[in-house]
Amino acid sequence: MEEAILEYSKAIHSNKKHHKAYASRGSAYFDLKDYPNAINDYSKAIRIDPKNAEVYTYRGRTYYECDSIELALADYNKAIQLNDKLAIAYYQRGLLRFTNKDLVGGCQDFKKAANLGDEESAETVTKYCKEFL
Repeated sequence: MEEAILEYSKAIHSNKKHHKAYASRGSAYFDLKDYPNAINDYSKAIRIDPKNAEVYTYRGRTYYECDSIELALADYNKAIQLNDKLAIAYYQRGLLRFTNKDLVGGCQDFKKAANLGDEESAETVTKYCKEFL
């Protein structure tokens, strides 16, 4: 993972507007549980390409891992606003809602993600959401 960070850093050094390199390096930092650097890189990618819904989802997931629930929710909402067909954004928001005792809202998000083709969400709906939908 550290080698990947070095490669993404080289790409960024040669092109400061390479939003995909920032997002990818952010994901590498996330995998290393280096959440501050992950958030920093995701934020840079968003500044360069503010319409990239996936990066909002990645940053939201990172905020969630840092227990910054409101920031995570804001990023998931923004991702869905930008791309209402992005199943992973619904899934991640569903997890956030579910773990914060909004079982109905979580199940609604899981169902939406399942309808968009996310198999994990479909399993979650079957397992946990029958009484809420």
